This record gives sequence, C-alpha cells and structure tokens, in this order.
Amino acid sequence: MLYGIALLVFALDQLIKWMVRSHMTPGQLVPVLPPWVDLDYIQNPGGAFSILPHHTWLFILVAFVVIAAVIYVDIRYKPSPSIRIALGLVLGGALGNMSDRIFIGKVTDYVYLQFIHFPIFNLADVCIDAGVILLIIRTFWQGKKENLSNHEDDK
Repeated sequence: MLYGIALLVFALDQLIKWMVRSHMTPGQLVPVLPPWVDLDYIQNPGGAFSILPHHTWLFILVAFVVIAAVIYVDIRYKPSPSIRIALGLVLGGALGNMSDRIFIGKVTDYVYLQFIHFPIFNLADVCIDAGVILLIIRTFWQGKKENLSNHEDDK
C-alpha cells in the first residue's frame, strides 16, 4: 500500500508538472477559481517558500534521507495502515520534487492561492505536508490512547 500510494503520487505529480511545462510559459497566470485559486507556473530553484535558492544538491540530499527513512521505518517497524498511507504520501512527494531537481535543476510549482497570497506550490508539496500532518495526528492520537490506558491502570 505504501509504495502504491507513493507511485500514484509520483506519477500524478510528474504528469501535472509535465502538462504545466508543456502548456504554459513561466509566469503565466491562469485563473481556475477566481479570485481564490490560479495556476501560476514558476520554476523554484530553492526549497519551501524559495529558501536557499540554487542549493539543489542540499535538497536532493535531504530527499534521499527522507526516502531512506521512510523505507527503513516501513521495513523495521511494519507500521499500521494509517501510518503507511502517510509515509506513502511523503515518499511520493519527496520523489516528485527530487526528480525535478535532478532532471530539471528546479522544482515546477503551479498552484497559487490568490485569496491569501500563499507561495506557489505543487502536488508533491501538498502530499508531503498531508503525510507529515497525518503522522503528527496519528502520533498524538496514539500517545493519547496510551496515556488514557495507563491512567485506567491506576484505578
């Protein structure tokens, strides 16, 4: 399941990025749901929020570490299905953006939330964020369950 989700995320991410690069020019703005969401094609040479531009090697290294960590956790701990879904989202997103950095040198971003002027992002970014949020929620939820069961033992 983890690797299937990662493959689906990676394939969709790369397909959408290819379509954007093939049908738009950098800086071109296409209203999708005015005035909320636009397609705005940019090539991001940095990380999230365009930090550390032109440090491509660093982001490729970080992606390799994330990919290795996901595979290690899957093999070593045999996580629950909910954790495997979250890890699949993170893995697919990391592979998608790393692929851009290796083959293009920059990450293709295209979603602009105009109504809050949020930095432009892509599907891989969304999947990484969603996976991390799911992992955090699952961790807190599991910790709370364990904490509750420990207090019941005190009775």
